[in-house]
Amino acid sequence: MRSTRNRRTRALALVVLLAWSGPLAGCGYHIRAPHDLSIQTVYVPLIRSTSFRREIQLQLTDLLIKEIEKRTPYKVVGNPEDADTVLEATINFTDKNLVVENPYNLPRQLNVTIQASVRWVHNPPLESEREAAPVIVSETVNFAEEIGESTTTAYYRAAQNLATQMVDMMEQPW
Repeated sequence: MRSTRNRRTRALALVVLLAWSGPLAGCGYHIRAPHDLSIQTVYVPLIRSTSFRREIQLQLTDLLIKEIEKRTPYKVVGNPEDADTVLEATINFTDKNLVVENPYNLPRQLNVTIQASVRWVHNPPLESEREAAPVIVSETVNFAEEIGESTTTAYYRAAQNLATQMVDMMEQPW
C-alpha cells in the first residue's frame, strides 16, 4: 500500500511539472523583457543638469547605471569607444511644491518633480537618430514631512522612478 501511494505521488508530481513547463517550452513565447540582442554595451556619460538642485545629476547617473545592469542584458562601459550605444540625458527641471498646509500654515503634503530629456543612440549614430528629438520623461513623487519623509528621500525616489522609466525605454516594442 505504501509503495502504491509513493508511485501515485510521484506520478502526480510529474504530471504537474509537465503541465507547468509545457507552455514555456515552445511557441516562441518568453517572459523576459524584449531587448535588442545585437546591442551588448552601453555608455552612460554623466547626466547634465540645468536645474539648481545640487548633485541630482550624480544621483540619477548612478541609479540609471545600476538599473541598466540589473534589468537588461547590456553591460555599462566607462568609455564611449567601447560602447555599441550611448544613453545621454539632461535634467531640465526639478521642483518642490507645497500641496497641502496644516492649520498652522506648515507643510503637510509636498511633491517633488524631476523632468529630463533622454536620447539613446547607436555609436556612431544612425542617420535617423541624428535628427530625432530627445524623449521627455518626468516623475512626480508626493511626500509628507510631518510623518518623517524628507525632501532628500523624495528626490531619491523620484530619481529612482525616472531611472526605471529610462530603462523601460530601452525595451523593444512588442
